[in-house]
Amino acid sequence: MGFESRQYLRDEDDASFGTRRPSAPMSIVTKIIITTIAVFLLQNLGDSPIEEWMWLQAGPLFKGQIWRLLTYAFLHDTQSSMPWHILCNMYLLYVVGRVTAQLTGENEFLWFYCAATIFAGICSVCFYSLMNVAAVCVGASGAVLAVFCLLAMHYPHQKLYLFGVFGIEMRWLLAAYVVFDALPIVNHLATGQMQPGGIAHSAHLGGLLFGWLYFRWQLRFTAWWDRVRRQSRQRRARRTRLKVFKPLTQQEPDLKDRVDEILAKISTQGEESLTERERRILRQASEQLKKKR
Repeated sequence: MGFESRQYLRDEDDASFGTRRPSAPMSIVTKIIITTIAVFLLQNLGDSPIEEWMWLQAGPLFKGQIWRLLTYAFLHDTQSSMPWHILCNMYLLYVVGRVTAQLTGENEFLWFYCAATIFAGICSVCFYSLMNVAAVCVGASGAVLAVFCLLAMHYPHQKLYLFGVFGIEMRWLLAAYVVFDALPIVNHLATGQMQPGGIAHSAHLGGLLFGWLYFRWQLRFTAWWDRVRRQSRQRRARRTRLKVFKPLTQQEPDLKDRVDEILAKISTQGEESLTERERRILRQASEQLKKKR
């Protein structure tokens, strides 16, 4: 599976033969793939408790173990003789994730991937709880399909080539994913029976829905986070600029002259015309007079 050649996927300038380009920093997509593979290797060590601490299930989640809404996406099926589960997820993430990260930016892509993981996990837990099924959810499929959906919404007519041979527009492939995951859900709701296969179709649909909502509502998590941090800095700055006023210790200069002016003002305009500062000056003069007595 791969993209047709597009201008934004090409190098900005052609290097001359024999020249060496500076190495680019590792992309966020590559980091996610490496982390997922590392966790998968830990799963296969034997007698490792990592799965029990990271998989997603309604019971532990409702007891407050909310980290499972994120960590389950880094686990994958270890029961099959071939690791098709993680291979398919990571290959699709590699194909569509690189282009999507260019559209959103590296930091925004990480926010998007994590939020899609949580949203897909919530959809899965809600569905299985509604069906009264004690299912365990693992895998990055929900988040990966959210990435695919977002890219398909941006480029619906762009072709993906399956195994480098069969080209299909992304909008039709997206429709196929929706049908593939919706039919088992409808069947389960109608008959109450879970189809064999161990596929978390509800998490898949949750990921696809999240990708569509993100595109439809034009969400930007980094913009929201920057706004929160900016408001927090502004609040701290306002607090540091505040000064404590102690009316009995902060003396006014030329106190006697000011008192005479204030008394003259009272005689002509009345006591109600005094400002708070003028009242403070009178209190200071009164305190000084008491001390002298």
